[in-house]
Amino acid sequence: MVYYISQQPMNPVVRVLAALFAVFAFVGAFFFGLIILAVVVGLGLLFWLGIRLRLWWIRRHAPQSKVSESVPPSEGEVIDAEYTVVSKERDP
Repeated sequence: MVYYISQQPMNPVVRVLAALFAVFAFVGAFFFGLIILAVVVGLGLLFWLGIRLRLWWIRRHAPQSKVSESVPPSEGEVIDAEYTVVSKERDP
């Protein structure tokens, strides 16, 4: 059994108008949702593009490290290295 907040309209014209209004309301809500989704996706793409451009700009202007221009470490710094013993003889 269907319960209504108010009584079911008996007039067929009112019923058709109510159905048309409901269809227009659903279609309008659907397209409004699509517009909101498009705006959110567009803003997300712009945000992503801005971050990518900023990272590209930073990498482009970052100083290039050169192995030949190594700077000696400051006091208190530890250098971790591996080595191989070539000879156990000491020079006099």
